[in-house]
Amino acid sequence: MLNISIYGEHILSTQAVQRLLQEETNFNLRLITPQSRSGHLAQLYNKQDVLIYCAIGYSNTLFKEIKRLHQRTPAVKKIIIMPMAHKQFLLKMLNAGVEAIVSYKASPEELIQAIHFAIHGQQYLSVDLSKMIINTQYPSNFNSLSKRELEITYMLANGMNIKTVSSELAISPKTVNTYRYRIFNKLAIERNVDLFRMVNEEAAYMLA
Repeated sequence: MLNISIYGEHILSTQAVQRLLQEETNFNLRLITPQSRSGHLAQLYNKQDVLIYCAIGYSNTLFKEIKRLHQRTPAVKKIIIMPMAHKQFLLKMLNAGVEAIVSYKASPEELIQAIHFAIHGQQYLSVDLSKMIINTQYPSNFNSLSKRELEITYMLANGMNIKTVSSELAISPKTVNTYRYRIFNKLAIERNVDLFRMVNEEAAYMLA
């Protein structure tokens, strides 16, 4: 019997994952609420075999939290479910101790497969995310962006405002605006909605 805890930034996502896995008879599922998490994180998670984290999107806060959690509970296998993210962030998370990353577009069977991979000490990426890492030789609109510009691009496309990006990256809002201007200039766009469209088109192209 595997003890699996599910928690995250969006309670509806955690509940949906719990429903997807509840028919697996060898999974002992526990939904962790913000109230139950407070105070004794390490003690709580060390009793688990697998921790599934449902993320809203890419952020440095997410990375820092997972890294800190891995330091406290190295034996617990960590799986992240998240939307699309750029290659550098996915690799960064895997290097931080995450066993598996699965996108919200993945099937329930893929999530179960990710759990089994993680338990056996193997890293796993869902098929769509794997393609984003492997498919590097393509005519991308984003090839002209620096790593920092690409990072900010995905943050903005995930709905973060200037103030939030500034806080996440520990840089001033003025610096974020400067990066935003450079990004828009390189991509020949004028609005955040255009950036969101381009990121989604990019993902669709890479997964084709």
